[in-house]
Amino acid sequence: MKLTRDFDARFEALLLTGRVSKWYSEVGNEAVTIPAGLALGAGDALCTLHRDLGAILAVYLDPARTFPGMGFGEPDGRRPDPEALLRRLACQLLGKGEGFSQGVERSFHYGYLAPESGILHLGMISHLGSMIPVAAGCAFAFRQRQSDRVAINFIGEGGTSTGDFHEGLNMAAVWKLPLILVIENNRYAFSTPAGLQYAAERLSDRGKGYGIPAETVDGNDPDAMADALQRAVARARAGQGPTLLEAMLGRMRGHAEGDDSLKVVPAAELAAYRAADPVPAYARRLEAEGVLDGATAERLEARVAELVERAIASAIDAAPPDPAVAMRPVFAPGPESPPAVGIGNGPVTAAAVQARETTYVDAINQALLEEMERDDSVLVMGQDIGAFEGAFRTTRGLHARWPHRVLDTPIAESGTIGIAIGAAVLGYRPVVEMQFADFISCGFNQLVNVAAKLYYRWQVPCPIVVRLPSGGGVGAGPFHSQNDESWFAQTAGIKVICPATAADARGLLKAAIRDPNPVMIFEHKFLYRRIKEILPAGDGLARIGEARVLRPGTHLTLIGYGATTWTCLEAATDLAAAGLEAEVIDLRTLIPYDEATVTASVKKTGRALIVHEAPLTLGFGAEVAARLAEAAFPWLDAPIRRITYPDRPVPYARVLENALLPTREKVLAAARDLLAY
Repeated sequence: MKLTRDFDARFEALLLTGRVSKWYSEVGNEAVTIPAGLALGAGDALCTLHRDLGAILAVYLDPARTFPGMGFGEPDGRRPDPEALLRRLACQLLGKGEGFSQGVERSFHYGYLAPESGILHLGMISHLGSMIPVAAGCAFAFRQRQSDRVAINFIGEGGTSTGDFHEGLNMAAVWKLPLILVIENNRYAFSTPAGLQYAAERLSDRGKGYGIPAETVDGNDPDAMADALQRAVARARAGQGPTLLEAMLGRMRGHAEGDDSLKVVPAAELAAYRAADPVPAYARRLEAEGVLDGATAERLEARVAELVERAIASAIDAAPPDPAVAMRPVFAPGPESPPAVGIGNGPVTAAAVQARETTYVDAINQALLEEMERDDSVLVMGQDIGAFEGAFRTTRGLHARWPHRVLDTPIAESGTIGIAIGAAVLGYRPVVEMQFADFISCGFNQLVNVAAKLYYRWQVPCPIVVRLPSGGGVGAGPFHSQNDESWFAQTAGIKVICPATAADARGLLKAAIRDPNPVMIFEHKFLYRRIKEILPAGDGLARIGEARVLRPGTHLTLIGYGATTWTCLEAATDLAAAGLEAEVIDLRTLIPYDEATVTASVKKTGRALIVHEAPLTLGFGAEVAARLAEAAFPWLDAPIRRITYPDRPVPYARVLENALLPTREKVLAAARDLLAY
C-alpha cells in the first residue's frame, strides 16, 4: 500500500511539471486493489481500470525480491526482477519507448501477458464497463480448459450503469464463470453522485437479481477486503461461479488530477474521507497490533523511496518511442495458406471437386464442422444456435456433437463478443453468430474499440470470427436487411469478408477461423439457398485478401461482392450477347482490399462500374473509386460509376424494396452509358 501510494504521488507531481499529460490517482483505493491483486495466483487474470495500480503491483512484484529481509521468505522464481518491472511501468506511464506499449497506449490501457511468469494482465479501454465481458471471457477460457484459475475485474459505481455491466455479469452468472467483479464505489463517478446513478440502497443488492453471491465491504479496511476476496476466490475455484463485491470508498481525489471535479464533494464529507485515509490508518493499526515497529517502518520507508526514485528517475531519462512504432502492424501475422484447388482466378476443374452440389448455407455448416474437427480451440457461440441449430440452420448437427463448444448465449451481442475476445486472448478461436447482421450495432463498441485495436495496442492476437447474415431482397424490412460492411471496413484492425459463392463461403470462413485477427464475414441471406455448386475437394481453404476475376473481358470492368457479384455476371452475359465483353471481378474480401487485381483490370478495360447493395454514401464502392482515381486515372476512358442502394432504410413491401435494390437492369443501363462515353 505504501509503495502504491508513493508511486502514485510521484506521478501527481510529474503532472504539475508537464512530464505526463494526464493522471488518474489511486489515492484512497489502495485497501481494495492490493488485497485483490494478492488474492490472485500464478495464471489468474487481472483486468484493471485506471485506479488499480495497487492490484498491478501486487500481481507483478515478488514480495521477497521487492522487500528483501522483511519476512517474505524465498523468491517465487517465476516473476521478473521487480525493479525492472517498476522501471518498465514508469516508462509506460511516461509514454517512453521501453514501456509495455512502446508509447502507443497511455497510462493503464496497456496489457501485459506473460504466461511464463504467471502474469495475465489485461488493461482497460476508456469506455467503462467494456472490460467486464472481456474479463468474463478470460474466466470462460479457464472454465473451458477445466482449470481452477480465476479472473478479477474492477468497475466504478458509475460504470455499473452501463449495458456491458449487465451483459457481462449476467452471462458470467448464467455460465457460472470464475469471475470476481469488484465495484470501487467512491460515491461520485466523475462528478455525478450515487443517488443519480442508481436507486438501490446498495449495489451489492444486484447480486440477488443475477443469482450470485454479493456483499458490501468497507473499502478502507484491507483485512476485510482480503477476507471477502478470499471467500469469492474460493467459490470461483470450486466452480461455484462469480461474486460481486462492492467496496465502499471515500472520494479523495478528482476524476483526473486538475479537473476540479472534487468540488462536488461537500467539504465536511471530504474531510471525513481524508481522516479515514486507508494507508496511514492501516499503518497505525499495524503499529497498535505490534506488527509494524518503528525500525521496520523506517526500513520500509527507505526501500519504498528507493524503488520509486530509481524507477521514475531512470524512466524520465529513457528514450521516447521510435516514430516508426506509430506504423506498427494492426494485423497479427498469420500462417501462409496455399491456394486451394479451384480457388483463384482460374476455373474449377471437374477432376478436383466433390460429386455433389452444396448450397451456400450448407457450405458454411461444412466449414464450421471441418474446423471444429480440426482444432479443439474453435468454439461457436450465439443466440439459438444450440439445440435449435440457428435461425438459418448454419450450426446444424454441431451442438449434438460438441455441446460444450457450441453455446447458446443470452440476447447480449456486446457481452457475447466481449467474452469471445477474452477467450481469444487466452488461446481460443471463437466464432460468434449474429442472428442478423443488423444486430451487430449492439456489439459495435466491443468490435471497433476492443477487438480491432488489440493487436496494435498490445501486440497480442485476437482470433475471433463474427458471422453476419446480411442483405436484402427477401422482404425482411429495415432491421433484418442491412448491409453493414462499410461500418467496419474503415476500422483498422478488422478484416471484412463478403463471399459470393458456396466455395468461398466455406473456404473463406475456414481461413477466417485460422486467422489470428478479428474477422467479420458478411453472408448474404439471399444467397443462402439460391446458390449452390460442387465444392473443391480437400480442405478447400481460400486466401483472405484476394479478389477473383470471374469473367474476363476487355470493354468494361464490373466490380461486385456478395449478392451483387451475381448481378454483375447477369449483366455481363447480356452485354456479351451484344458483342460487348465485360470483365467481372468478385472482391470477396473488402479488408484487406486487393487493389492490384482491380487496378490491373481497369487499366486493361479503361472503364469501371462498381456495384454493391450497401448505401451509396461512403459505401465501400467510394473507396474503390477513390483508389482507382489515384492509381488508374491515365487509363480511364470514362468516369468511374457506382450502382448502389440509395441512402434509404430498407422498406418491407417487396415492390418498394425492389425499386431500391441494384438490379441487372440498372447495371446494364449504367454499363451502356459508360461504353458510349
